[in-house]
Amino acid sequence: MEYRLQNQLLQVLKSIPLKATLKNQFVSRIKKGDLTRDENPDSHVCVYFALCDSSLKLVFIGRHIKSGLWLFNGGHIDKGEVLKDTLYREMREEWGLVKKINDAPPSLFTVTKIENPKKQMCKQHYDIWYIIPFDKNKFHPKEELLSKEFFEWGWKTIDEAKSLTKDKTTLKGLNFILNQVFLLHK
Repeated sequence: MEYRLQNQLLQVLKSIPLKATLKNQFVSRIKKGDLTRDENPDSHVCVYFALCDSSLKLVFIGRHIKSGLWLFNGGHIDKGEVLKDTLYREMREEWGLVKKINDAPPSLFTVTKIENPKKQMCKQHYDIWYIIPFDKNKFHPKEELLSKEFFEWGWKTIDEAKSLTKDKTTLKGLNFILNQVFLLHK
């Protein structure tokens, strides 16, 4: 099963323009195998899904229970899953609903060094990001599910989200949304 994920990630990396150093870092990690937290608790692949309303220029973000940081939704890939399996499972677990993305590829790749050893055993995440357009007024997640993941959450402007965010990876996501999504939808 791992070969499906490994092959999918290598194919995605071929089709997405990335800086050579980041692409090489991802390819090297993917070729090592053991890509899930179950297989390698220290270093593994994760999926983020950043919800944004382009017409209102808002993002949905929350203060994560384990890290205490303001983050987008996301999670670890389970053994046997490929990217969209994880994406849709995490949406169901965290929102109680699924926003289908059809053939939309991931939009952003980041590497996150985890520095919270008391609450998380992870040391490094290889993050695959999906930017998901959604009408704020039609987004009705289940609060009881969100409260398992976040202390608080809500729709924020990019500036509001940046003022709350200390995490470099989330800041990269916010800058990507600002420059690649919001500025293109003027």
